[in-house]
Amino acid sequence: MFDARRELNESASNSFRSKDKYDVFLSHRYLDAKEVLALKTLIESFGLSVFVDWIENPELDRSRVTKETAAKLREAMERSASLLYAQSGNSQDSKWMPWELGYSDGLHGRIAIVPVTEQETTSESYVGQEYLGLYPYVSLRTERVSQRELLWVQESGKIYVAINDWLKGAKPTSHG
Repeated sequence: MFDARRELNESASNSFRSKDKYDVFLSHRYLDAKEVLALKTLIESFGLSVFVDWIENPELDRSRVTKETAAKLREAMERSASLLYAQSGNSQDSKWMPWELGYSDGLHGRIAIVPVTEQETTSESYVGQEYLGLYPYVSLRTERVSQRELLWVQESGKIYVAINDWLKGAKPTSHG
């Protein structure tokens, strides 16, 4: 049986180097590993680099909060242009995700929420973790002109920007 986690860990075990830069630090709950792997693959299909701790740095023990693990995660966030927060039913019990969100917000402020759910999501729908509503969210939608699927960073249904432009500093703007 194919074990995606084991295969990725083996192929990437030495890929985390201090000189590496990432477009995205993917903050997530390991309980969502299958969805996170699919999300990483999707984001990379748009030409972006993605840091996922258990892939890039498999020896980290995220089950315990330690200074060593925090230092390694901090280093990765400092080398990442943005943080995408993979919000799911599991994420609300994470020890690390709120800390990663706060650290990255203070560091560069380029934060967006990625709903890991089948439901249509807006920034107003984060009941229980109200602070998530402060941030835009990511969606996969078809661009009107080219008819290509793109990742968008949205503040609402009509206020959005392509993720590649957002990573360069563009803000979501109104589109009709």
